[in-house]
Amino acid sequence: MIRKLGLGALWGLLLALASVPLWLKMPAPETGAVNQVLRLEGGNWKPVTLPQARRPSGSWEHYRFVFQSEENAAPNLFIPTVSQRAIIELAGEEIADTQHRTTLMGMASGVAALVPLPRGLLRPGDNVVDIHVQSLSLVPSYLSTVYVGNANELSRYYRGQVFLLEYLRLMIPAGQILIALVVAVLWLYRPREALFGWLFLLLTTSMYLYLGMMRDLLPQLLAVMPYLHMLGSSAAAIQVIIVLLIASIPPPRWLKLAAALVPVACIVLALSGVVPAPQLVKLVNAPLNILGLLASLVITAWAAVTRHLSEAWLLLLPLLLAVLAAFHDYAVITTRLDGPVLLSVYYRPALMIGIAMILMRRLGVSLNQLDGANAYLTQRLNEQERELERLHQDERRKTAQRALSEERRRLTSDLHDGLSGHLASIIALSEREKSELVERAAREALDDLRLVIHSLDIQDRELPVALAGLRERLERQLKRIGVRLEWSMAQLPEIQGVTPSQALNVLRILQEAITNAIKHGHASFIQVKGDQAEDGAARIQVENDGVPIPRNPNRSGSGLPNMRRRIRQLGGVIEIAPLDQGTRLTLLLPPHLPGSSTLT
Repeated sequence: MIRKLGLGALWGLLLALASVPLWLKMPAPETGAVNQVLRLEGGNWKPVTLPQARRPSGSWEHYRFVFQSEENAAPNLFIPTVSQRAIIELAGEEIADTQHRTTLMGMASGVAALVPLPRGLLRPGDNVVDIHVQSLSLVPSYLSTVYVGNANELSRYYRGQVFLLEYLRLMIPAGQILIALVVAVLWLYRPREALFGWLFLLLTTSMYLYLGMMRDLLPQLLAVMPYLHMLGSSAAAIQVIIVLLIASIPPPRWLKLAAALVPVACIVLALSGVVPAPQLVKLVNAPLNILGLLASLVITAWAAVTRHLSEAWLLLLPLLLAVLAAFHDYAVITTRLDGPVLLSVYYRPALMIGIAMILMRRLGVSLNQLDGANAYLTQRLNEQERELERLHQDERRKTAQRALSEERRRLTSDLHDGLSGHLASIIALSEREKSELVERAAREALDDLRLVIHSLDIQDRELPVALAGLRERLERQLKRIGVRLEWSMAQLPEIQGVTPSQALNVLRILQEAITNAIKHGHASFIQVKGDQAEDGAARIQVENDGVPIPRNPNRSGSGLPNMRRRIRQLGGVIEIAPLDQGTRLTLLLPPHLPGSSTLT
């Protein structure tokens, strides 16, 4: 239902836009209009009212009017529409020729002209302007109302006409060529789909409407334009074939032959001289085009109403617009309707949109069928995945056991590196029967064991939790020996990729730094602060007020090498600098830690 409403709204909008040329009139200047002119007939100038559309093709029509000019004025002559060639003279001297243009001038519509009137030819009072208009093809010569005025007032109207008569007209064949290429590619990949082949032929044979825009580049086109119209008439039969295919009706063979034989017969008849080519176009080819469009419209309406074919509904409105445009253009060619603009050129996008929507619909249907096949394959794949899941249960258990064994080896190594030293001290002190020192060493061993065990529960982004636990243990220890601790981690940025081994490496480094401050620096105050460095790294600083570390410390110990080894595993940097009173250790960690290491 929603899809039908959407398509209805879309075609309603297109219908409203397509009706614009039938009722909309381009804005015209408010002053300077010249409606009453003289036309040369039989050697005499006779008064006529603009606009004027005249025949026959190839002949010249001559118009003259007089306007008043003030001294030192610099007026311009604005012609909204003239078809197809116009030579403009002021005081008997040529000042403009629309054939000398930088843009292409089409055979199916007029052009606009904005011509400055040279001051050297202007005289105060009456000035005579002659406009000579020539029709170059089947379209009659046409001259609209002309205007004389200031360039600033007329230029915006001129630009509007240029867009309508030139730029917009050039966009349409570009779009048709693009759709023709898309259809050609579809036909190459689906050669058995006859509809794609006939659509491609329709889009290419109907391009004759735009060949008139190339007459400046290929002057020979002017002589062969009637024959191109004859070739283009095959589009009428092709259009009927297409709508029959959409209605799932096999096209008769005689209709397919007519698409080729009728244009060829007309060309042969014209070349033989029996009937002039322009007369054949007006009396045979143009009526055949209208008849083909009417037949296509009737078949499409029947398929849409009786067979409820969605594709027929998509093509119904474009065909209706094409029929209206064909009647309009035939009236223009036969001078029953004044105007140089052939609407078929401008209504062509509606037919292209209908063709594109049919192609998109077929693509959508194919995708739906593909989705159905994918759903079946997905179901089968899920069944196979469940079977693989069952078969790989043993492998996953073995993998978990290997990971557990690896973590145990890491824990054993850590206990060996940390706890064994404390136990050795307890044994040595016990031999000397110093119970107080024995108790202290035992406490240190217990705290170290708790540190290792607590690190096993640390998850990603939980480094602050581990640091909080270390602070709690350090405060109790340092308080017993009279060392004041100041701890602040509120500004420490979040660190990702934290594993138990990495968290333990950070705690070990801080633990070693504080131990060194007490053991070697005899510090009474220790400050631990976390924040963010200028480059975005997480920074932890440990400062003490003890004895500054020497510039070249004794490297026989294992404390500093152990800290540097651990920081390398974390992908960070450690800096140790002596202060005037005390030492500062700076630990820099990346925002995302690298993979964990088992050697801690």
